[in-house]
Amino acid sequence: MEQGKGAKLLEQKLEFGQLQHELRTLCDNEISLFLVERISFLPDGRELRGRLTQLSEMMALLSTGAEVPSFRFGALRASLLSLRPEGSYLPVEALRPLQDLLRSVVETKQLLEDSAEEYPELFRLAEQLDDLAEIRRRLHNLIDDEGEIKDSASRTLKEIRVELRQLQGSLGQTMQSILRQAQAAGWVDKDATPAVRDGRLLLPIIPSAKREIGGIVHEESSTGRTLYLEPEQMVVMNNRIREKQSEEQREIIRLLKEFSVYVRRDMKAVQQDCQTIGIFDFNRAKSRLAERLGAIVPPIAEDGTSMEWQVARHPLLERHLRSQGRRLVPLTIKLDAEQRILLISGPNAGGKSIALKTVGLLQYMLQCGLAVPMMEHSECRFFDNIFIDIGDAQSLENDLSTYSSHLQNMKRMLREATSESLILIDEFGSGTEPAIGGAIAEAVLEQFRLRGSFGVITTHYGNLKSYAELHDGVVNGAMLFDRGKIEPLYELFIGQPGSSFGIEVAKKIGLAPEIIDHASALVGSDALQQDKYLQDIIRDKAYWKRKREEIKREERKLQEKKAKLDERLEGFTQKRKVMLAKAEQEALEIVNSANATVERTIREIKESKADRVATQQARAKLEQKKEQLHRKQKATSSAKSSKEPIEVGSRVTLAGGNEVGEVVELLGKKAKVRLGNLTMSVALDQLLPTQRATTEVFARKPQMISEQANERRLNFKPQLDCRGMRVEEALASVTQFIDDANHFGYSPVRILHGTGTGALKQAIRDYLKDHPQVKHFEEEHVDLGGAGITVVTL
Repeated sequence: MEQGKGAKLLEQKLEFGQLQHELRTLCDNEISLFLVERISFLPDGRELRGRLTQLSEMMALLSTGAEVPSFRFGALRASLLSLRPEGSYLPVEALRPLQDLLRSVVETKQLLEDSAEEYPELFRLAEQLDDLAEIRRRLHNLIDDEGEIKDSASRTLKEIRVELRQLQGSLGQTMQSILRQAQAAGWVDKDATPAVRDGRLLLPIIPSAKREIGGIVHEESSTGRTLYLEPEQMVVMNNRIREKQSEEQREIIRLLKEFSVYVRRDMKAVQQDCQTIGIFDFNRAKSRLAERLGAIVPPIAEDGTSMEWQVARHPLLERHLRSQGRRLVPLTIKLDAEQRILLISGPNAGGKSIALKTVGLLQYMLQCGLAVPMMEHSECRFFDNIFIDIGDAQSLENDLSTYSSHLQNMKRMLREATSESLILIDEFGSGTEPAIGGAIAEAVLEQFRLRGSFGVITTHYGNLKSYAELHDGVVNGAMLFDRGKIEPLYELFIGQPGSSFGIEVAKKIGLAPEIIDHASALVGSDALQQDKYLQDIIRDKAYWKRKREEIKREERKLQEKKAKLDERLEGFTQKRKVMLAKAEQEALEIVNSANATVERTIREIKESKADRVATQQARAKLEQKKEQLHRKQKATSSAKSSKEPIEVGSRVTLAGGNEVGEVVELLGKKAKVRLGNLTMSVALDQLLPTQRATTEVFARKPQMISEQANERRLNFKPQLDCRGMRVEEALASVTQFIDDANHFGYSPVRILHGTGTGALKQAIRDYLKDHPQVKHFEEEHVDLGGAGITVVTL
C-alpha cells in the first residue's frame, strides 16, 4: 500500500476515517484501540485471509447468542512496561485491570476449548493464552472486587488496619466532645462542623477562643473571622494515625513488591495474554461494525484474480441517504481476466463518481480486514496496491494546476502499478483541451491495459469509449438515465457506453431553444440518434433482465413451498401409521384382558360346581372387570387424543367447546389458533386434536397491540446487560425488564451490572429491595459470574 502521505491521502479521499472512528467507539480495551489506530491496507493475501477468517468466525459465534466473555480491562500496558526494573512494583490501580484480563483469559479458553472444529482460527488464537493460575490465586488473595488491598492480605496489614480504625473512631468521638464543649462556651458557631485539612480533623473557632482551647492553628479563613485549630488533645492522636497510615502504606508496598515478583517472572505470558485478548476484542469490534453496516465477509475467488460484487453498498452514503428518507441504489460490478478495466460513462451527477468511490472504499475495507456491505454470493479478490485520482487536486505549494496534478498521478501510477494493482481514476483526461486530454488519456489507458492492471475509470470522452469497444481487457459501462423524466437512475449497466445527455439536460433546465437547436446542428443528427438508440437498447435490456430475475425468484418460492408441502404430507402419513399401529395394539390388549377374565370366571364357576353364592361372586367380579376395561378404553382413547402432537396446521377443538380451528403458530406452551378470520392465543393443554372440518367464524381483525405483545414475548430474554450504562439509564432499563419478566412469567431472571466501582450494582440492588414484584435477589454463583451478576426471583 502507498505509505505515509500517500496512504493518508487515499483514506481521506475515500473517507475511511469515519469508519475508523466508529470502530474505535466499539472497542473495550486499550490494545484493541491501539490496533484500530494501526489498521492499514494489507497486500499479503495469506495474512489477510487469516484475519478475515478470524472475523468471520467471531461473527458466527456472536450470531449464535453464546455468552461471549467481556474483553474489557483498564490501562495496563504502561504499568507492565514500568515493571521491568528489579524492585519496581505494580501500582494498586493496575491490579484490577490485571484481574479483569486474567478473568477474560480463563473464560475465553473455556468458551473455545470444545469448539476447535467449529471455530479453528479463534481456537488457535485461544491456544496462545496462558491462564497463569499462580498469579490469579495470589491476586485473588490480595485484592477485593473493587480492586482494593484486602485486610486479609497479610496478618500485619490486618492488625494495622484494626488499630487504625480504632484510633479514627476515638479521634471522631474526641472531636465531637470538644466541639460540644466549644459550642456551649460560644467559641464555635452552633452550626459549625469539624473540617479536614491534610488528613487532620480541625476545629473552626473564633479568634478570641484560641487561648481558651489551646492547640495548633493550621489555617485562617479569608475574612479572618475563623481559625482552623487542631486541639492539643488531638495532636497526639492525629500523629498516631499518621504513623499507622504510614505503616499501612509500607505494608501495602511490601505486598505489591512481593506480588510483582511473580508478574515479572511471567511477564512474557502476561503481555501475550494482553495482546491476544486485545485481538479478540478487535475482532468483536469489527463484528459489531459489520452488524451495523449489514456487512459480510465475502468468499475470496478460488483463482484469486476475479471479483464479482452483488448489491454492493457504500456504507457512508447509504446511512446519509437513509437519514433523509432516501434509498441507495446498490452497485453490481465484475472485473476479471477478460475485462480488467471498467470504463464508466454517463451524465453528470449520474453516479459515476459514487460507483468509483464505492469500489475503492469497499476494497480498502476488505484489505484492512473489515467486513463489507454486499450480498453473500459475491466474490472478491486481493490487490497489491490501490491508486486513486479523484477530485480537484490543485497544488498551491508546487504551483501545479488541476491537470498537472492529474498528470503527476498518472506518472506515479505508470511507474508503480503492476498487474495486481487496482487503479481508480475519476474524469479521466479532463482538465485541458478535449482533443489533447482525450489523446493522452487513451495513451495512458493503453499502458494500463498492456501491463494487465485492474481499474475503474470514469470519463465523458468518446475516443475512450471507442477504445474500450475495440480492445480486449477493457469494457464499457453506462450509468442509466431515464430519458422520459430526464433524470439519472444511478444504476450501472456493464457492456455498453453511456451518453452525457447534454442536449436533454440543457432543455430541462430551460436553456434558450435557439441555443439548443444551434448546438444540435453542430453535433449532427447521427450522433444524437446514436445515443438515443443506444439508450433504448440499454433500457430494454435492463427491463428484461429484471423480468427474468423476478421469474426466477417466483420459481424458487414455488419450489420451496412444494418441498415444504411434500415434507408435511410425509410427516402426516408416518404419524397416521404410528397411531393406527398403536390403536390396534391397545385394542388387542383390551380383548386379551377381557378373554382372560371370562376364562377365569368360567373356571371359578366350574370349580365351585355352580354354587349360587360363588356364581354370584364370579359374576360380580366379571362385571367389575368389564367396568374397569370400559374405563381403561375410555381413558386410553382420551389419552391418545391428548397425546397426539399438535403442530402448525393441526385442526383442534377448545376444551369445553365444539368449534374447530386451525393452529397457525406455536409459541412455547401456547398456540395461535385461527377460527375463520378470528385468531386467538390458547394454552396447549386446552386444545384437543380433531379430524373434523374447521368452523367458519367471523370476527374483527386482531388489534395491533396484541401482535406487538406477542412479538415482545418472543423477543424477551431473561437476562439484562447494564454494563457500561449510567445509573439513571440502567434503572430505567431494570424497571422495564422487571415489568416484562413479571408480565411474561419469567422467574428467576439475571441482571448483569459488573463489579466496577460498585456504584451501579448498589443502585440496582437498592432499587430491587423496595420493588413490590421482587420476592428475593442474590449474587450469582461465583462460577457463573459472582458479584457481577444479580439473580432476581419474582
